[in-house]
Amino acid sequence: MKLDLIKNPSVKIKKYIKKLPSRKKFHFTGLCSNCDHPVDGKFCTNCGQSAKDFHRPFFSVVSESLGDALSVDNRLLHTLVPLFLRPGYLTKEFMRGRRARYTPPFRLYLFLTFFAFLLLSHNHKPETDSEKNLTIETDEGKEVEVLSFFDEILRESALENDSLSVDSLTKDSVSSGKIVTLNLGDELERDTTATLPKRKVGEELLSQNKAIKNLVDMWRLNPTLLIDNVFKKLSQTLLLILPLFALFLALFYIRRKYYLLEHLLISLNFHSFIFVIVIVSELLIMTGVELIYPFAFYLYLLIPIQLFLALKFYYKQSWVKTFIKFLMLSFFYNILLISGILYSLISLVVE
Repeated sequence: MKLDLIKNPSVKIKKYIKKLPSRKKFHFTGLCSNCDHPVDGKFCTNCGQSAKDFHRPFFSVVSESLGDALSVDNRLLHTLVPLFLRPGYLTKEFMRGRRARYTPPFRLYLFLTFFAFLLLSHNHKPETDSEKNLTIETDEGKEVEVLSFFDEILRESALENDSLSVDSLTKDSVSSGKIVTLNLGDELERDTTATLPKRKVGEELLSQNKAIKNLVDMWRLNPTLLIDNVFKKLSQTLLLILPLFALFLALFYIRRKYYLLEHLLISLNFHSFIFVIVIVSELLIMTGVELIYPFAFYLYLLIPIQLFLALKFYYKQSWVKTFIKFLMLSFFYNILLISGILYSLISLVVE
């Protein structure tokens, strides 16, 4: 027998596979949650929706959702209308099991993200010389080049850093006894103790100036590439902010006993709504009609309203509690967003 195992290792592999726990087979018997048609199996024979229940831990759902994350079909229209007009409704429908007529949330998010950043990079690409040089006009009618303005600031800051370094060297030489002066007394001690903070300030200013100079040089070299890289980094950062915002929702509604998946769906649909607003706004800008530019800007005011109504209609708390939680969530979300934007810029400088 041992000789057979040595000569034929497939026998040993088959025996090992038999010892592994078998995969649980899924079979559902009952009515479809989407169309109330009798179901006997994995899928509804009437509408084709899966009979699986999503009232279960979050991580067991992730692996199933990634498979169909990169395609968009004709269900998009059925999804966008309630996404825009009925805050929180898509999350309710998903948790009720009515998913066949809607685009999966993560697939929708990826599609809208791609389309929104594509429009942003197209509409805000510098084409004229004034745009490439970041030329702005003041109230007095004077044209100011922002890049030249930054160059002047960096030049003045470099001179200040040089004076700080010279000053610190002078103090060091005085404290070491290389230069003899009279009647210094306590002033000398005060000056030498101030040398270290001055050095730290100089080093911080130098590192900040270097980062700004790198950004200015990158803009001068290829502004279009810089903008594309910024949008790329920002899209990656938003993908990290999305689950963090869901965790904040879970903390704020920890006593309501919702699944983490529900909070993530609220976050997904909220960010999808943001990208819908971005897309509509950028499409209005693409028309070239200056009269509708203010309207394209005012569309962004719908974003906080959407979040407030989604919290109210899904979690079903009083208007006062919802408003307080809305303010706190907005505060933390703005911190996350600003941190994400700064991280995107810093990562460009570091690279």
